[in-house]
Amino acid sequence: MTTTHRNNIALLRSVALLLFLMVGVISGCSGKETISEQPPHALGGIHYTPPRLAPNFVALNHSGQEYMFRKQPHPLRMVFFGYVSCLDVCPTNLKRYEKIQEMIGNKIEQVQFVFVTIDPEKETPEVMKEYLGHYKGEIIGITGTPEQLEPVYESWGILREKVALEESVDGRDYKWDHSGQIFLVQADPENGDKLRVSYPYGTGHEVMARDIEALLKDPTLKTRLPNISEIQRVTLPPGAYSLAFQKKPTIPTYIRVRVGDALVWRNDDYMYHFVGDMRIAPGEEATQVFDEPGEIYLGCTATPDDKIRIVIFDRDEDMDG
Repeated sequence: MTTTHRNNIALLRSVALLLFLMVGVISGCSGKETISEQPPHALGGIHYTPPRLAPNFVALNHSGQEYMFRKQPHPLRMVFFGYVSCLDVCPTNLKRYEKIQEMIGNKIEQVQFVFVTIDPEKETPEVMKEYLGHYKGEIIGITGTPEQLEPVYESWGILREKVALEESVDGRDYKWDHSGQIFLVQADPENGDKLRVSYPYGTGHEVMARDIEALLKDPTLKTRLPNISEIQRVTLPPGAYSLAFQKKPTIPTYIRVRVGDALVWRNDDYMYHFVGDMRIAPGEEATQVFDEPGEIYLGCTATPDDKIRIVIFDRDEDMDG
């Protein structure tokens, strides 16, 4: 190869490099940015492959009201099974929930934490309500008859074994060895609630909190609870008396307000309706004001098989979702 030939090749390479750099500069000045998509968040815990439907169940909550799992309005639910006198697994899981709440703040309003007793003969709604009062956050205690809950343990794959104690604890001469995992369920009103993952006992609250935050940011999440006090008016539409509407009502059955707030109930139906002790004529309205924190359950003739649950928060609480 001649010296002139080598010089020509070097010159071509220099020109090619210069053109490459110029294109890079022009692209950088064009105002168009290259956006790299973030990979989807990988949930922790044990994944269900293929995805599993979360088994439905009907029992009693800690207020003594009927509770149907598939009708809960929260987009996410965390479920675990245990009992009140448990000294390790159950209080640890409940404390984990408190830490999750601290980590994700007001977004926790979108999550319902469900604690299902494995000792329904001993643990009445009153017992569970008193016990759960020691923990922060909205935790729903579930109990019922053994006949109601035995199929629930089986469908959720919960193992439990009664073990005799040499000395009684809190009036019990036995304890339960039982499954300690926490299930994360995502609501899907159209296709059925999905078991996303389960967290083995000992999984850190940070893992669960990150998963919850990622799912709540997901635009495909189909249901979300409105903020506290966001619902100010509930309208019973034309045809609310019909069986078709009562099977698939469109009025909210879970409402969150603050002390001092008012709800206006309007009846646009052709029939009289009762909401709690309010009798509302066609075309009329009734106003309900809430004076103290707590929760109430209202019967409604537009939803005869359900009770409308209203949770009243203290006025000073900063609880917006």
